[in-house]
Amino acid sequence: MLACTNYLIGFIVLQLILIAGSQVQAACEGTEEGPGIVAEISGGETLVLDDGRAIRLIGVLGPKRASNGPASEARTAMETALSEMTLGKRVSVHTGQRKRDRYGRLLAHVMLIDENGDVKDWVQGKLVSDGFARVISFADNRLCIAELLSIEDDARQARSGLWGNGFFAVRPAMAEDLLFRLAQSYEIVEGRVVDVASLKGRTYLNFGKNWKRDFTAFIPAKAAGMFAPAQNQESSDKLADLAGKQIRVRGWLKNYNGPSITISHPEQIEIVEQDNVAPQ
Repeated sequence: MLACTNYLIGFIVLQLILIAGSQVQAACEGTEEGPGIVAEISGGETLVLDDGRAIRLIGVLGPKRASNGPASEARTAMETALSEMTLGKRVSVHTGQRKRDRYGRLLAHVMLIDENGDVKDWVQGKLVSDGFARVISFADNRLCIAELLSIEDDARQARSGLWGNGFFAVRPAMAEDLLFRLAQSYEIVEGRVVDVASLKGRTYLNFGKNWKRDFTAFIPAKAAGMFAPAQNQESSDKLADLAGKQIRVRGWLKNYNGPSITISHPEQIEIVEQDNVAPQ
């Protein structure tokens, strides 16, 4: 198994290995909480084991619940895939940096295992690979995100699952009107950083010159230090290097002086193009 490393996406090497000769992505090392049998699927991303433990699948987010329409169909497809994959199956549970959520659920990666305890598949990796979930991470729980992002990139290029029908999509940073309408939803937004501005410890990645309308990624002062991998390197200098680069950011969209996403940790940023291009 591989231990996850936490670096700005684009500067890390995303690793995949083979388990028992099959195309199974390795589980990142966390704290193993013991095996169980999946007895119930609750709420889409939660598994209930036969011993009563509730497991919230970390690292993945399926379609939002809806009463009807494409969102409802997408949610049903995801829940069906998860049920077929896990219900009645034996699994091992691996927690990350944060062990439980406020509801008492274990926050974990889940591996399908055989009677000997050998890994057959990674539940989160399979959901992302088949295009039924996107990658989501948190500042206090970043286990396996690098691996999942690599899998998601392959699924997106292959147009697997919900990527194929357009339900999942990467939104253009310049499509301000669309981003306004998508407020309060989890989105992946891609564009070129026009400039990087700092104010009172806060850092702004501006994707346009009109700060009241254009898309912006915002890094609070308390998160900036996570972007400095070397002790002798200022975090603001590292973020400043993103000016002119084509990047992809993910998170919950909000409208405040234009559409924006708050960045709390490096895995929310992927560098699509390494070469800087001078802003026009």
